[in-house]
Amino acid sequence: MSRNLDSSALVGTRWVEAGLALFTALVGAVVMYGSHAGGIGWGDAGPEPGYFPFYIGLLLSAASLANLMLAIARWRSLAEAFVSRGAFRQVLAVFLPIVLYVACMPFTGIYLASAGFIAWFMWRDRQREKPYGFLTIAAVSCGAALASYLVFALWFKVPLQAGPLAMLGGLLK
Repeated sequence: MSRNLDSSALVGTRWVEAGLALFTALVGAVVMYGSHAGGIGWGDAGPEPGYFPFYIGLLLSAASLANLMLAIARWRSLAEAFVSRGAFRQVLAVFLPIVLYVACMPFTGIYLASAGFIAWFMWRDRQREKPYGFLTIAAVSCGAALASYLVFALWFKVPLQAGPLAMLGGLLK
Protein backbone atom coordinates (compact mmCIF):
# COMPACT_ATOMS: atom_id res chain seq x y z
CA MET A 1 0.00 0.00 0.00
CA SER A 2 1.36 3.43 -0.85
CA ARG A 3 2.39 5.84 1.86
CA ASN A 4 0.43 8.71 0.33
CA LEU A 5 -3.29 8.98 -0.05
CA ASP A 6 -4.08 8.33 -3.69
CA SER A 7 -7.23 9.21 -5.61
CA SER A 8 -8.73 5.74 -5.12
CA ALA A 9 -8.58 6.04 -1.33
CA LEU A 10 -11.97 6.32 0.30
CA VAL A 11 -10.68 7.32 3.73
CA GLY A 12 -7.24 7.78 5.21
CA THR A 13 -5.82 6.00 8.24
CA ARG A 14 -5.41 9.27 10.15
CA TRP A 15 -9.17 9.96 10.04
CA VAL A 16 -10.02 6.43 11.17
CA GLU A 17 -7.56 6.70 14.07
CA ALA A 18 -8.93 10.07 15.17
CA GLY A 19 -12.57 9.10 14.67
CA LEU A 20 -12.26 5.86 16.61
CA ALA A 21 -10.44 7.61 19.46
CA LEU A 22 -13.21 10.21 19.68
CA PHE A 23 -15.92 7.55 19.51
CA THR A 24 -14.44 5.41 22.30
CA ALA A 25 -13.87 8.53 24.42
CA LEU A 26 -17.56 9.34 23.96
CA VAL A 27 -18.53 5.79 24.97
CA GLY A 28 -16.43 6.17 28.12
CA ALA A 29 -18.10 9.51 28.87
CA VAL A 30 -21.57 7.97 28.46
CA VAL A 31 -20.61 5.15 30.85
CA MET A 32 -19.33 7.67 33.41
CA TYR A 33 -22.49 9.78 33.08
CA GLY A 34 -24.74 6.72 33.48
CA SER A 35 -22.79 5.53 36.52
CA HIS A 36 -23.76 8.60 38.51
CA ALA A 37 -27.37 7.35 38.82
CA GLY A 38 -26.25 4.31 40.81
CA GLY A 39 -23.69 6.23 42.82
CA ILE A 40 -19.95 6.23 42.25
CA GLY A 41 -18.74 6.55 45.82
CA TRP A 42 -17.92 4.16 48.60
CA GLY A 43 -20.80 3.38 50.95
CA ASP A 44 -21.11 1.57 54.28
CA ALA A 45 -21.43 -1.78 52.51
CA GLY A 46 -18.60 -1.12 50.05
CA PRO A 47 -18.59 0.32 46.56
CA GLU A 48 -21.84 1.74 45.22
CA PRO A 49 -23.28 0.20 42.02
CA GLY A 50 -21.77 2.81 39.71
CA TYR A 51 -18.28 2.76 41.25
CA PHE A 52 -16.58 0.24 38.95
CA PRO A 53 -18.40 1.24 35.72
CA PHE A 54 -17.44 4.88 36.38
CA TYR A 55 -13.74 4.09 36.65
CA ILE A 56 -13.86 1.76 33.65
CA GLY A 57 -15.44 4.60 31.66
CA LEU A 58 -12.79 6.97 32.99
CA LEU A 59 -9.99 4.62 31.92
CA LEU A 60 -11.60 4.13 28.50
CA SER A 61 -11.93 7.87 27.97
CA ALA A 62 -8.38 8.57 29.16
CA ALA A 63 -6.90 5.87 26.92
CA SER A 64 -8.95 7.12 23.99
CA LEU A 65 -7.77 10.69 24.46
CA ALA A 66 -4.18 9.41 24.67
CA ASN A 67 -4.73 7.58 21.37
CA LEU A 68 -6.13 10.77 19.86
CA MET A 69 -3.03 12.69 20.94
CA LEU A 70 -0.83 9.98 19.42
CA ALA A 71 -2.78 10.15 16.17
CA ILE A 72 -2.35 13.92 16.07
CA ALA A 73 1.37 13.60 16.83
CA ARG A 74 1.78 11.02 14.02
CA TRP A 75 -0.56 12.84 11.60
CA ARG A 76 1.96 12.97 8.73
CA SER A 77 3.01 9.34 9.07
CA LEU A 78 -0.63 8.20 9.03
CA ALA A 79 -1.14 9.49 5.48
CA GLU A 80 -1.75 6.04 4.00
CA ALA A 81 -5.13 4.86 2.79
CA PHE A 82 -7.23 2.92 5.27
CA VAL A 83 -9.54 1.56 2.58
CA SER A 84 -9.71 2.09 -1.16
CA ARG A 85 -12.89 2.61 -3.12
CA GLY A 86 -12.53 -0.79 -4.76
CA ALA A 87 -12.08 -2.62 -1.47
CA PHE A 88 -15.04 -0.77 0.04
CA ARG A 89 -17.21 -1.80 -2.93
CA GLN A 90 -16.27 -5.43 -2.23
CA VAL A 91 -17.29 -5.03 1.41
CA LEU A 92 -20.61 -3.48 0.38
CA ALA A 93 -21.21 -6.34 -2.06
CA VAL A 94 -21.41 -8.64 0.97
CA PHE A 95 -22.74 -6.22 3.59
CA LEU A 96 -25.81 -5.01 1.68
CA PRO A 97 -27.17 -8.54 1.02
CA ILE A 98 -26.66 -9.33 4.71
CA VAL A 99 -28.68 -6.25 5.68
CA LEU A 100 -31.44 -7.29 3.27
CA TYR A 101 -31.34 -10.85 4.65
CA VAL A 102 -31.79 -9.63 8.22
CA ALA A 103 -34.52 -7.16 7.19
CA CYS A 104 -36.49 -9.90 5.38
CA MET A 105 -36.37 -12.42 8.23
CA PRO A 106 -39.31 -11.02 10.25
CA PHE A 107 -41.54 -11.24 7.16
CA THR A 108 -40.34 -14.41 5.44
CA GLY A 109 -39.00 -16.38 8.36
CA ILE A 110 -35.47 -17.65 8.65
CA TYR A 111 -35.88 -20.59 6.27
CA LEU A 112 -37.04 -18.63 3.19
CA ALA A 113 -34.66 -15.75 3.91
CA SER A 114 -31.74 -18.16 4.25
CA ALA A 115 -32.63 -20.01 1.06
CA GLY A 116 -32.83 -16.69 -0.81
CA PHE A 117 -29.58 -15.45 0.71
CA ILE A 118 -27.64 -18.57 -0.25
CA ALA A 119 -29.22 -18.64 -3.71
CA TRP A 120 -28.28 -15.00 -4.31
CA PHE A 121 -24.60 -15.55 -3.55
CA MET A 122 -24.47 -18.73 -5.61
CA TRP A 123 -26.15 -16.99 -8.54
CA ARG A 124 -23.95 -13.91 -8.23
CA ASP A 125 -20.75 -15.97 -8.18
CA ARG A 126 -21.82 -18.40 -10.92
CA GLN A 127 -19.44 -16.75 -13.41
CA ARG A 128 -16.46 -18.33 -11.64
CA GLU A 129 -14.49 -21.30 -12.95
CA LYS A 130 -17.33 -23.80 -12.70
CA PRO A 131 -20.73 -22.09 -13.04
CA TYR A 132 -23.68 -23.26 -10.95
CA GLY A 133 -26.84 -24.25 -12.76
CA PHE A 134 -30.34 -23.33 -11.61
CA LEU A 135 -30.99 -26.82 -10.21
CA THR A 136 -27.74 -26.79 -8.23
CA ILE A 137 -28.53 -23.39 -6.76
CA ALA A 138 -32.08 -24.46 -5.85
CA ALA A 139 -30.90 -27.76 -4.35
CA VAL A 140 -28.15 -26.22 -2.22
CA SER A 141 -30.16 -23.23 -0.97
CA CYS A 142 -33.29 -25.25 -0.19
CA GLY A 143 -31.19 -28.07 1.24
CA ALA A 144 -29.44 -25.69 3.63
CA ALA A 145 -32.79 -24.30 4.79
CA LEU A 146 -34.15 -27.83 5.24
CA ALA A 147 -31.03 -28.84 7.19
CA SER A 148 -31.53 -25.82 9.49
CA TYR A 149 -35.13 -26.87 10.09
CA LEU A 150 -34.13 -30.46 10.84
CA VAL A 151 -31.33 -29.53 13.21
CA PHE A 152 -33.05 -26.76 15.16
CA ALA A 153 -36.79 -27.43 15.06
CA LEU A 154 -36.87 -31.21 15.01
CA TRP A 155 -33.71 -32.42 16.73
CA PHE A 156 -32.94 -29.63 19.20
CA LYS A 157 -36.61 -28.66 19.66
CA VAL A 158 -35.75 -24.96 19.21
CA PRO A 159 -38.26 -23.72 16.65
CA LEU A 160 -37.08 -20.78 14.60
CA GLN A 161 -39.40 -18.20 13.04
CA ALA A 162 -40.87 -20.03 10.04
CA GLY A 163 -42.78 -17.11 8.51
CA PRO A 164 -45.21 -18.07 5.74
CA LEU A 165 -43.96 -21.68 5.77
CA ALA A 166 -45.77 -22.10 9.11
CA MET A 167 -49.03 -22.11 7.16
CA LEU A 168 -48.15 -25.48 5.65
CA GLY A 169 -50.40 -27.26 8.11
CA GLY A 170 -48.27 -26.49 11.17
CA LEU A 171 -45.44 -28.55 9.70
CA LEU A 172 -42.68 -26.09 10.62
CA LYS A 173 -43.94 -24.81 13.97
